[in-house]
Amino acid sequence: MKKLVASSFERREQSATTLEEKKRVQFNFELYATLRAITNYLNDDKNRGSIKNFQIKWGQGLVQMYAPLATRDDYKSPFPQRDDEYQDYDYDKNKLLDALGKLTAVLAQLKEGGWMGYYEISIPYDDYGSVVTVAIDDYVPIGTEILLSEQGYKCEGPIQALVKYLLDASGINFALDTFYIDPSTTRQTDYNPTQLLLSMNNLRAI
Repeated sequence: MKKLVASSFERREQSATTLEEKKRVQFNFELYATLRAITNYLNDDKNRGSIKNFQIKWGQGLVQMYAPLATRDDYKSPFPQRDDEYQDYDYDKNKLLDALGKLTAVLAQLKEGGWMGYYEISIPYDDYGSVVTVAIDDYVPIGTEILLSEQGYKCEGPIQALVKYLLDASGINFALDTFYIDPSTTRQTDYNPTQLLLSMNNLRAI
């Protein structure tokens, strides 16, 4: 698989002007080749429907590696909590907060490892606990995720795997929307996304 996709990444690496850029290209090459190979295998008729299971196991592995003891105390909302913030939810609020604590702890470790810059996890007050958003700046795997998406591969990235595992383990069903954003411009000709935005919406008990 690596031989099939190496040439395009080699061209990007050659055009990189700094050592940091070269490392990012190399990282994305390894991640892209790995996820594409896994997706091709799981798309086989004998393994149909296994991509979601793989992602949940991937997310579980990240939590066990980086945040096995994290709890709701590790999550700090950027907004003050209101008394009626969760008035319409039917899931276990404490399980959601524990999940967000684990997500926070894993993101902190990934940031320390150079995977990303600033990140923020929030529960918008106006949605009364039915939506959770995750925003990540300077997200290194973004190139891999966009390329896989454009080519029709259904295997998403590590942060999507994390939220799928954490909310599934918390007994919460949800819809996941992924956005890749260039915060510096809206002009399509200059579009160079660096920010990952996840929206987990329509949260409800399984």
